Parts: sequence; C-alpha cells; structure tokens
Amino acid sequence: MADAQSLLAKADKKATSTGPFGLFASSSRFEEAGDLYIEAANAFKIIKDLQSAGRTFEKAAQMQLKSDAKDEAANTYIEAYKSYRKIDPQEAARVLIQALTLFTQRGQFRRAATYKQDLATLYETELDDLDRAMDAYDEAGEWFSNDQAESLANKAWLKVAEIAALKEDYTRAIAKFEQVARISLGNNLAKWSLKDYLFKAGLCHIANKDIIAAKRAVEEYVDLDPTFLNTREHNLLNDVISAVEDGDQERFTDKIFEFDQFSKLDKWKTTILLRIKNSIQEEEDNIL
Repeated sequence: MADAQSLLAKADKKATSTGPFGLFASSSRFEEAGDLYIEAANAFKIIKDLQSAGRTFEKAAQMQLKSDAKDEAANTYIEAYKSYRKIDPQEAARVLIQALTLFTQRGQFRRAATYKQDLATLYETELDDLDRAMDAYDEAGEWFSNDQAESLANKAWLKVAEIAALKEDYTRAIAKFEQVARISLGNNLAKWSLKDYLFKAGLCHIANKDIIAAKRAVEEYVDLDPTFLNTREHNLLNDVISAVEDGDQERFTDKIFEFDQFSKLDKWKTTILLRIKNSIQEEEDNIL
C-alpha cells in the first residue's frame, strides 16, 4: 500500500492537471481526484495523522462538489468532521456546518437533525459557546419534529431549556419545558416524565423571582395534568414558593433535604435550587 503522502501527491496532481481538453476537461478527472484524496485521507487515519486526514477529506469533498456529487460530498465532509472531532473542535464544527448545508439542500433533514445535534454538543462541551449550542439544539428539535421523531425532538428541546436556565434565560427555559410537557401529554411513553418537565419549569419561574407567576404556573400545571397535584414535585414547588415568600432559608433547606431523600436531585436542579436559596439570603441582606 502506498504511503499517505504519495497518495496525496498523486491526488493533487490529478486535481490540478488539465488533460488534453484543457479547461474543458470532463468531470471524471474530479471524480478520480476525489477518490484518490479519500484513499490518501484513509491512509492518514491509519497512521493517526488526523489533522492531515481531515484536510484531505475536505479536498475530496471539494472535488466531489466540482463533479456535482453533492451527496457524496456531504458524506465526505462528515468524514472530515470525524477526523477533526477529537483534536480540533473548531475545525470539526466548521466542516460539519458544510455537511449540514448540503444535507438540507438535498432535503435530508433527518440526517441533518442528527448531525445538527452533534454540532450543538460540540458548541456546548468543547467550544463553550452556549448561545450557539441552544440555537443548534433548537433547530435539531424542529427538524426531528418535522420528521415525526417527537422523542428525539423533545430530547433536543430539553437541552435548550436546561442550558437557557443555566444562562439565567428563564423565559426561554420555561417556554421549552412547557412545550415538551404539552407534547408529552399525548404520548404514553413520554407521559411518565411529564412531572419532571413541569417541576423544572416551576423552578425556573421561582428562580426568575416572579412568585406570582410561579403560583399561577403551578395551578396551570395541575389543570394541564391533574395527576401532577399528588406528586412530590408539586408539593415541593409549593413548599419552595412558601419559603421564598416568608424568607425562610431553614424551612427551604429542610424541604429540599426531605425531597432529596426519596428522589435524588441532579446537578441541574441543585444549581437552580441553590440560586433560589441565595436569592432568599439576598432579600434578607437587603432588609438588614
């Protein structure tokens, strides 16, 4: 097997040669160059030179575009993304966006949704760009929903809600949690999670320091799902609202502790509850 550099040189030569017909050479030259670039890129992967593999896959995709093989080019950009993924998330995001453009142009929205979610994860976990992460998750959710993949859409929208809340954009978080809750009403498989979505939305109302809106929301959630009335989540929301109104940090802490003994609070809920607790302390400080 030829080494990666030799294959790359061969591909470059094919890509830049004009042939007997000069500028009017047929697209077959680009197809052949694209195949050679893919062979070279795979050779780079074998020797674990992922940066060179990514760049070479990009060259292959460019050749495929010149021969109007857009589906193949989209797939090749995905290979470039996979090469860059662990070593250069910025480059991974860049080529993934190029693949997504081609997927959507070709009407392949289900594939686009899956990779849009990958892009969102890159923004969230690797690039620390939460605004772009939220927008990408949101759009992935829309594409999944349009393809009747509601469970995948809900998963993406819940990520929007959770990130928005962590960024203190409680209005957006509440809207997304409530959106997913309403969708889940008609889905027997998702309905069991409904109380969790309503609980998170209620916490966001309280964290937003709007107790009147929080009380109204809790009442509306019972109207939306009467079974919510008898849940520990419903009771805790009312207990937290009462503790905030009374400025009672000790009662707040006791109620959270009691709840956590039966239903372990995850990191997201703990973060929001800690903010609420701190807001009680701030109110006390302001009074003093």
